Amino acid sequence: MMAQNFLRAGIFLLAAWAAHAPAAAQREIEMSPASRMALGVETATVATATASEGVSAPAMVIAPNGALKAAASPFDGVMVEALKTPGSDIKAGDPLAVIYSASYADAASELEARRLTMAHMAHLAERADELLKLGLRSEQEADEAHHDAISAQLSYEALQEQLEYVRRGGQPGQFVLTAPAAGIVTHVRPGAGEMIDAGAPVISILAGDVFWARAQVSERHGATLKPGAPVTVENISAKGRIVSVDPEIDPATRSLNVVAELPPVRTWRLGAMLTLSFETAPGEGALLVPSKAIVRLGGADVVFVETEEGFLTTPVDVVSRSRQDALIRGGALVQGDKVAVSGLAALKNIASGV
Repeated sequence: MMAQNFLRAGIFLLAAWAAHAPAAAQREIEMSPASRMALGVETATVATATASEGVSAPAMVIAPNGALKAAASPFDGVMVEALKTPGSDIKAGDPLAVIYSASYADAASELEARRLTMAHMAHLAERADELLKLGLRSEQEADEAHHDAISAQLSYEALQEQLEYVRRGGQPGQFVLTAPAAGIVTHVRPGAGEMIDAGAPVISILAGDVFWARAQVSERHGATLKPGAPVTVENISAKGRIVSVDPEIDPATRSLNVVAELPPVRTWRLGAMLTLSFETAPGEGALLVPSKAIVRLGGADVVFVETEEGFLTTPVDVVSRSRQDALIRGGALVQGDKVAVSGLAALKNIASGV
């Protein structure tokens, strides 16, 4: 019987507010202890924020800048055989693929010819210096000899660099493409018998053991994130860190990209989906309340602050928000205030005059 009386009192109070008070003028909601009990209104204490798990967002594992290396054929050719498969651990210089190219034999011969020319031009430059000392050559002739020697050396080194990751194969016209760096093979693009364009990646390698993840965060939440701030990755105790926050907002989604370095507690897989939780630096005047205390009223975020007579509808600025807590700023709120965390539908209806 007592519970029914409390319920009747709450319904009567709700109807009275809806009938007599315009929504725009309703800031103070008078509520007796009996009505409060009938409507199931409970409160939580406002706390000063130090650091908050501000916002959670889905993210995808990506490779850090410069971590993906490509092993490319220096010549047009045909893939004979891939010697590694995706997921293979490799070291720098390991054989990756056998490729046939009619241009390889010519390039190998040209490299030897340039080596001999470089050695010959270097000898002529040394001889020109000796003759210059004896007065049998002019300075101009000696300079020209050194210029020719340098040109021959540069020509040789350019072709040598082109063939740096190439070894002679076991059959005429074949060569072995080797790894430019240690790491894990991620892609093997052409299959056996397929054509290969000069300079096109044949095998991709993920070098190093650092992984990043990219998430999209709303414009409002992104404004509180700074490079170097800690990041929580799902349920892992070790934390990552923010690498960069995109300064440009996507006009369609009103979001921005945030890149984080993942903690080195496991071998992550490129393209895997996970959840990142970003901690926000609250700044001066920031307070922490339960997320469920915040409701939308008249197009604004508000909380219902407990007073002696009932509750005061108080607008707040939500800095960031997770499932549990919200980081807010509100000029009328102070540490120790109590805000409603249940019975909010009834309070909102009263405040709206519904």
